[in-house]
Amino acid sequence: MSIDKELREELQQAADSMHCPPDLYGRVRQSYQHYVNEKRGGFSMKKRMLAGIVAIAILIPSAVFAASYLADDIFGSAATIEQQGGTQEDYEEIDEMLQAAKGKLTEDEFKEYMELTKQVVQLKLKITDDKGVKHEEKLTKEEQQQFEQLASKLAPYFEKIQGTAKP
Repeated sequence: MSIDKELREELQQAADSMHCPPDLYGRVRQSYQHYVNEKRGGFSMKKRMLAGIVAIAILIPSAVFAASYLADDIFGSAATIEQQGGTQEDYEEIDEMLQAAKGKLTEDEFKEYMELTKQVVQLKLKITDDKGVKHEEKLTKEEQQQFEQLASKLAPYFEKIQGTAKP
């Protein structure tokens, strides 16, 4: 007989002669049942990951559509720009510029910047026809002066937004 078979037989005889307390069988059975129930009842990691990806795929686009445009504060809607000969891309470009300004200016500076921008836009809308062509001769002398004053007040903000301001 080989040594492996002899060893196996000796271990089998030793195991047969051992006696376990009866409550040990109950505890082992209970532990095994608990393990099986956990395995069946819970979500696996793959299912949780899949549920998370689906949630993200749904929430991110809806958050993008729900976000308000800063340009709405100035124009009211994209339709206003389109009536004046602009496009949706123009509207989004203006909104991106306003978002950049919001990030680079303090809250008070941004409020003043938005107010000045609203005034400039109102003047520009007044001189722009439905094809997007500007007719500056439509402005009165007072409106032309107001336009120049607004442009000079906005210049430091533009420098700060573009990063060319001197400290």
